[in-house]
Amino acid sequence: MKTIQLSPPQPTAIPNQNRIDIPSSVGKGGIDILPFASGLQLMFVDMQLKQPTVFQGFLEKPSVCFGFCLKGKFHYRPSCLDQPFTVNAGDSGFFYYPRSVEAFEKATDKQRLRIHLILESEHLFKVVHGDEDRFYPVLKSIEKKTPCRIGHNITPVMRAVLYQMLHCPYHGMTRQLFLEGKAMELLSHKMEQLKSGSISGTPMKSSDTERIHQAAQLLVHDLEHPPNIMTLANSVGLNRNKLHLCFRQVFGLSPFEFLRNQRLQTAMVLLQDSEINVTQAAMMVGYSNMSYFTRSFKSMFGITPSHLRKSPSTAPPN
Repeated sequence: MKTIQLSPPQPTAIPNQNRIDIPSSVGKGGIDILPFASGLQLMFVDMQLKQPTVFQGFLEKPSVCFGFCLKGKFHYRPSCLDQPFTVNAGDSGFFYYPRSVEAFEKATDKQRLRIHLILESEHLFKVVHGDEDRFYPVLKSIEKKTPCRIGHNITPVMRAVLYQMLHCPYHGMTRQLFLEGKAMELLSHKMEQLKSGSISGTPMKSSDTERIHQAAQLLVHDLEHPPNIMTLANSVGLNRNKLHLCFRQVFGLSPFEFLRNQRLQTAMVLLQDSEINVTQAAMMVGYSNMSYFTRSFKSMFGITPSHLRKSPSTAPPN
């Protein structure tokens, strides 16, 4: 297994964008880095590896990072943490490293696709100004300069924003504005996930977590005729309020938002099948109002279902 030390980023022909290319001996692709005037930095990691590879790099200054792994699996070992951890496709995480650190990343899958949001800690305090109590566990780690990692899943609404960023239709300054706006939108979803995960101040009971996953399965079992909220709560042995609270802690969404996103994602998969038209796809996932379905679909994916139906190659990958 090869060990590669990542080189410093270099300017590209695209204004305000730097890049780190990986050596051709290990694969193709690299890391694109876009700094924004807001202080937020966007990083795209897109690589095709020929073999499992260990990447060695340095984080030059204390930073807050939000990571979203769309494809690939890797093992990460920063020097400031006692134990390494594994990240799989579909994982998201919040990271805080209070000092410059050396990090080793062992990539075991050939394809890697990730997006990171990076900002300095003082910018995070500005973001949460006036709502500090809801983010106390996170802010406490930063104030005490204690390394911190909090793992979550990528929610459906986050995934939609991520793929809109990957398939940005614009160029030049318009692209810069679009990506900065989407980065801020993604940050808002991630902060809401962090906030909802710290509402109780204590971890959820494993039995409650199991009930929430059972509730999610009941919602997606029949997208055309899902249970109402009271039936769902009774089915898993929770009251309505606790169902909402625990659902947000596990998925970062309310049960209704989770159902809506699952319906729209299923519709997208159906529309990639040439035998299914827009009306059929909408009806199969529980939408009877075509105008509402079209608005919801475009709001989530940035493309109308009819456009996707005509040009399936423009759809985000699964």
